[in-house]
Amino acid sequence: MIVATIPGPTAEDALAQIESARMMGADAAEVRLDLLASPDPAPFLTRRTLPWIVTVRPAWEGGRWSRSEDDRIALLREASRGGADWVDVEFKAYKDFDRGHARLLLSYHDFEKVPDRLDAIARKMEALDADAVKIAFAARSTADLLVAVRLQKRMRGPSVVVAMGEWGEPLRILYARYGAALTYASAGRGAETAEGQLTVAELVRDYRVKAIDGGTQVFAVVGDPVVQAKSPKFFNPSFRELGLNARCVPVRLDDAARLREAIDVLELRGVCVTAPHKEAVVSQMDAVDALSGPIGAVNTVLVKDGHLEGSNTDAAGAMEAIRGAAMRKWRHGVYGMRALVLGAGGMARAAAWSLRQEGARVTIANRTFDRAKAVAEALRCDYLAWDRLGEGRFHVVVNATTVGMGTDESPLPPSFWSRDMVAFDAVHTPRVTRFLREAAAAGAEVADGVEAFVRQASRQLQIFTGRSVPTEVLKEFTRTL
Repeated sequence: MIVATIPGPTAEDALAQIESARMMGADAAEVRLDLLASPDPAPFLTRRTLPWIVTVRPAWEGGRWSRSEDDRIALLREASRGGADWVDVEFKAYKDFDRGHARLLLSYHDFEKVPDRLDAIARKMEALDADAVKIAFAARSTADLLVAVRLQKRMRGPSVVVAMGEWGEPLRILYARYGAALTYASAGRGAETAEGQLTVAELVRDYRVKAIDGGTQVFAVVGDPVVQAKSPKFFNPSFRELGLNARCVPVRLDDAARLREAIDVLELRGVCVTAPHKEAVVSQMDAVDALSGPIGAVNTVLVKDGHLEGSNTDAAGAMEAIRGAAMRKWRHGVYGMRALVLGAGGMARAAAWSLRQEGARVTIANRTFDRAKAVAEALRCDYLAWDRLGEGRFHVVVNATTVGMGTDESPLPPSFWSRDMVAFDAVHTPRVTRFLREAAAAGAEVADGVEAFVRQASRQLQIFTGRSVPTEVLKEFTRTL
């Protein structure tokens, strides 16, 4: 069940938000009377278009109600006896009262951290005569997300565990997969009542959460940050078109050493690994493919009977994009060309290795010189100090840093470029980066990160499912970026 949270600030605003949420696919609405300019339940008793959870959240539990507790309970009593479907009552101040036919949702909130003695709180709440239990707390790390998922799996009756914040997004999407009765969502962007809420439209359209069940296969893209990751927008339409009960969700992973734990707790079938973990996760693999070992980086993990099989699809994806640009510029590949790779992470390793395999002479530069030197020596490439980039003469330039991801920045000045060059940017958000714009303005041939992403992600889908990407998904994905 998707519950839309309704902030108002007026009753008319709230009623319009309820109807909008209903049209988007919400199943119920939580009306926060404490957020309304006039906390009067009367308009909602007769004019709401969704089942209604009435909430009057006190200031001592993160709400805005500052009047007396007696007045608050009286307002809840009025709403519930008047016909509200559910009434939300805080566990810390729980007292029974005449609720009419309204069902009781017993709730607990901690907006700062994972509560101490969390299991004890959950057991005490379950022991009371509630129709459902809600426990919400701030998640500030991957470990906090995993605490929330474990707790949800242990809950004994109708319940919902909410991990508030970006870290908790997977649980908001996969709530039914792990046993929750409902999930909360905002009626629209800017209407969130808690940190980390997705919109009703996102849950319904992008993740089809109403079709998620205990048999749904879960895949994830992990990184830190992961908010820019495009894997869910690529894989979820592919799963749908292929008729698979599977979802791909973003999981912010703050420590690569937690990958196996996250796989176990979230019951992942496959993982797309993004920056900065592609190198660090190699040591956790039970087996790697022929590319991952020499490159020293893994971006794809298949989970088979508890074993982690690592692959690298970045190398082929990047090289195909670079080769295509080189063919457009010179009508031949990169053999014999001088190539500069900016960065020293997993994508940089993949691009440098691939270019060497194609016969290019590769130089690696990174803002941390020792890191560039170490990667270059491992891959048998040249290396160059960042402040000496202007001294080099290159035909192919690869941006494998995160500079430009979600910003209008470039790791190179406009004067670096000339018309006899090829530029490839691994950044794919935005698609046309400043790096590429300035290269193109100088007459260089360019290849963008979306092209490489599509190529490598198509290989990932083949690894995960044994199936090819549907043509219509490819067209729609590239059209909307």
